[in-house]
Amino acid sequence: MAGRYDNTSYMGGSSRFQTTEWTKIMSPQLGSSILAELYAKYWKPVYSYLRRKGFNNEDAKDLIQGFFSEKILGQQLLQKAEKPKGKFRTFLLTSLRNYATDIHRKEHPARNLDDQIEKSTSKGDPEMEFDLVWAKELLQSVLKELEAECKSRDKNVHWQVFREWLLDPDPNKDKRDMNEICKQYGVDNPDKAYNMIANIKVRFQKILRRRIRMSVDSDAQVDEEIRYFINIFSKSSTR
Repeated sequence: MAGRYDNTSYMGGSSRFQTTEWTKIMSPQLGSSILAELYAKYWKPVYSYLRRKGFNNEDAKDLIQGFFSEKILGQQLLQKAEKPKGKFRTFLLTSLRNYATDIHRKEHPARNLDDQIEKSTSKGDPEMEFDLVWAKELLQSVLKELEAECKSRDKNVHWQVFREWLLDPDPNKDKRDMNEICKQYGVDNPDKAYNMIANIKVRFQKILRRRIRMSVDSDAQVDEEIRYFINIFSKSSTR
């Protein structure tokens, strides 16, 4: 593979010193750009969690709006986060669960959210659904960055071979022959194609590590989160 990737991110700069979600929200000035970033990143996991809780479409959307405007924009959430306390995702989910419970209690004082709503749905565990959607969104964002990086560095063929071999195969069909892929993209031989794939996998892993590092408060938690990330997909495949 011509040219070695370095340890810098796609946008440049060392990935050694990353700004995390914790450091962003702990800033005295919580800018609208940060709020928009958190909203975009966690909207789908939050929505999926609330739907699994039994809230209908409109109520779930209203709760999301209220959660971000009251808890995050209103900084009620941040007042409880005096210092980083592990995974930001876990902190966010705990805060969301408490918020949804409080809102439900105010609107339906005679009914318990867990007893009444969770038992009324057979859609699965809400917290597991939150994590599954989080993992899927993370995977898509990593792949999107990886594709952009490959194209910007004139390695589009590397990306296409990687995509054909690992991302596109239909589980109901036989895997494509590597010789066919090489012929389609003008790669000299399968060994060269496998080398391309191996190098792109290294970049995938580095991008994934950098993105996960943004949501935890220490390097030690990155490997734990990666193992959990992989485990989520293995569990979802058996659902």
